[in-house]
Amino acid sequence: MSKVYIFGPINLFGEDYLPVYKHLRSLCQKYFDEVICTYPDFWDSKESPQDFYDRTYKTITKCDLFIGELSSPSIGVGMEFQMAQEHNIPCIILCKKGVKPSIMAFGIPCAKQVIYYETLDDLSKQIEAAVQEFK
Repeated sequence: MSKVYIFGPINLFGEDYLPVYKHLRSLCQKYFDEVICTYPDFWDSKESPQDFYDRTYKTITKCDLFIGELSSPSIGVGMEFQMAQEHNIPCIILCKKGVKPSIMAFGIPCAKQVIYYETLDDLSKQIEAAVQEFK
């Protein structure tokens, strides 16, 4: 059973990425048996911070691919990339064109591809080609 985990900012800038999260979730359902996504799976969580961390860790370490949105600063997303790295989970980094993200995050060895996008259509074309390798 193949699993993909799609994550990006929630608290800061999260609302800005809702269309991206929803679109990616729908698109990835064509290629993976299970799609776990920021929205709705982790949105408005009522968990304690420890429970949220534990669930996130468990989710990442059991997936086949991690797709992370890095266009806006998010300590949590950075931590998730490190979790993926520690467990040899391949990652795809997403970033809006024109944004200068953290150079540290772009250097993580688990990042197999970086996708710069302008529109959802642009993102769709690139992500569909990228996930073929991991499905």
